[in-house]
Amino acid sequence: MKNLIYIITLLFILSSCEKVLMETEPANDPATNFEYLWSTADEKYSFFDYKGINWYEVYNEYKPQINDGLTDVELFDILAEMLNKLQDGHVNIIAPFDISRYNIDYSSPENYNFRLLEDNYIGWDYRITGPLINTSFERNGIKIGYICIKSFSYLIQEADIDFALNSLEDTRGLILDLRGNGGGYIFNVFLLGPRFADMERLIGTSVQKDGPDHEDFTEAVDINMEPEGEFQWTKPVILLTNRGCFSATSFFALAMKAFPHVVQVGDTTGGGLGVPAGFELPNGWGYRFSVTQTFSANGDNWESGVPPDHTVWMDPVRELNGIDDIMEKAIEIIINN
Repeated sequence: MKNLIYIITLLFILSSCEKVLMETEPANDPATNFEYLWSTADEKYSFFDYKGINWYEVYNEYKPQINDGLTDVELFDILAEMLNKLQDGHVNIIAPFDISRYNIDYSSPENYNFRLLEDNYIGWDYRITGPLINTSFERNGIKIGYICIKSFSYLIQEADIDFALNSLEDTRGLILDLRGNGGGYIFNVFLLGPRFADMERLIGTSVQKDGPDHEDFTEAVDINMEPEGEFQWTKPVILLTNRGCFSATSFFALAMKAFPHVVQVGDTTGGGLGVPAGFELPNGWGYRFSVTQTFSANGDNWESGVPPDHTVWMDPVRELNGIDDIMEKAIEIIINN
């Protein structure tokens, strides 16, 4: 619970709008909006050194494109293109007519086919308990639990977790499938995660930008997770991930690394461990970018993706024949446990 309070406090602080803090109202013209956006990112964005981005070169590239004759759409496109140089899925600029986004280009396949799972593994008679798809199936006479959460965009209720885990109590192990879960409420990490905690453990540390230089950060704050809820699931848990796991889902994968009975199988997550903060330009447009860094309990910076314990990709030919190689690996681990 103390970590949930920490996260709530952090999100409240980071959601403050920068324009509210300005002592005087700045001019509203393309040049002022450009300078304000570039300068705020220069002082507050958290991954310049990690990504090797020369923000001054970016300034020199885009500054000559700014002039008083720009339309709002033209200015938006220039500012959005500049922000996308940060190569960050947590970066957006929000105008009344559009929202920019950075489209991460992943070289790996999707590694997920839910229709295949329905047809060949879990069947169609599964339960949908809140955002938790839950059921069980047998392999070689061994009963295996399965929970799929396609999004963290909805808050998980304790009752949902209680029902799903209780109904799977007689299984040997649990497959927790988060493939394609693009994130959402980070609160879900601290609602679901403690149900798999065998004891209080350090799951990571976090630092926040606190100065104008790119390397200015606060001291690291420990993030712990401890058992909470009706009961804990300490039998084998196989966490399935792919590159579609982003933001809060990537953080969940990082947290689960701390628990010895949880094994991550599949592809590296999509990353996005930095917490974004929101700001406002003089013209009223909103924008956001990451202002923190989160590290694993061992000090790893996995902003670009949390690596699995077992890297497995779905073979396209076997997929056509109804085989999910990632599921097969998860089943193998549970059966051989």
